[in-house]
Amino acid sequence: MNAQDRPKFGKGVKLHRGSDGRVMLLVPEGALVLNRVATVALELVDGERTIAEIAHAVVEQFEVEPERARGDLDVLFDRLTERGFVRRVPAAP
Repeated sequence: MNAQDRPKFGKGVKLHRGSDGRVMLLVPEGALVLNRVATVALELVDGERTIAEIAHAVVEQFEVEPERARGDLDVLFDRLTERGFVRRVPAAP
């Protein structure tokens, strides 16, 4: 995804916080349990925030280098996009 793309959940996909505090991405085929970084990133997915804005939030919360955060988020969003769980909303021209 491009840094200015705005990710949005695919049809039938949503975040769920269990009573035990675990956060899962509910998908049509089941559920994916998320780690803390993925949770922070996916809580910001709304079709409005850009990948760059989401990466900035991860950098601030976890005090990680921007390049590392962006690389990890690229992997996360690429995998979720390939499976249809996240859609790419292109940046406005």
